[in-house]
Amino acid sequence: MQGQGGVITGWITLRSPHTYHDGNRISMVQTGGGLKAASMVEKMVIVIQALQTLERYWGITKSYPGFKPGTDTINPAYIQGGIHPAFVADEAKLWITVHFYPNETVEGIEKEVEDEVIAAAKADPWLRDNLPTFNWGGDSMLVDKGEVFPSLELDLRHPAMKLLQDTHTAAFGDHPVIGMSTSVSDGGWFGYYHIPAVVYGPGELVEAHSDNESASFEQLLNYTKSIAAFVADWCSSKK
Repeated sequence: MQGQGGVITGWITLRSPHTYHDGNRISMVQTGGGLKAASMVEKMVIVIQALQTLERYWGITKSYPGFKPGTDTINPAYIQGGIHPAFVADEAKLWITVHFYPNETVEGIEKEVEDEVIAAAKADPWLRDNLPTFNWGGDSMLVDKGEVFPSLELDLRHPAMKLLQDTHTAAFGDHPVIGMSTSVSDGGWFGYYHIPAVVYGPGELVEAHSDNESASFEQLLNYTKSIAAFVADWCSSKK
């Protein structure tokens, strides 16, 4: 039985103002070459290193009850760039997943990430004149290639929460583990609209989105018993 922090996804883009054939690379990287240009794939390394620095700093300086230290991770999840081996890469895009705690805002997290990346870019002699751009969020991972997942705090005193603990114990024979997830789900939207909710289901996180994703039959059966008992009891109780 879990709550969750929030997540925002975003794209960080590097663009060169010019496109160059691969034959020009020697003039970009060797002493005396004279061509002030760069590969965007190589420059993206600076962005990733800045994100790693910020991620470690957050892990040291931030915390929230119920979360393991360092849960507020920054995942450089997907990268694309370049045109063809015959060219120097004139564009690179990095798709990131940023986790944050319930007491933080999307706007605040966006600013922290942007400030860190821009500071690193300004320390580079080429990037300082060609700063990264940012595109945050969206409505769908599939359509917009971007999304926001709000956080979900648990109300441990809510009667539905107590009832679910009881039905879980009756079905599984042990007490549920209550905490905060290191992942996110659509459950956060209940929290966003101030509707009491909890993330609850069978399976193990290590199986989530994995090859041959599965949950044991015993877990699924006991979960079904728990939910059925909860629904029957809750829906028959007086308001």
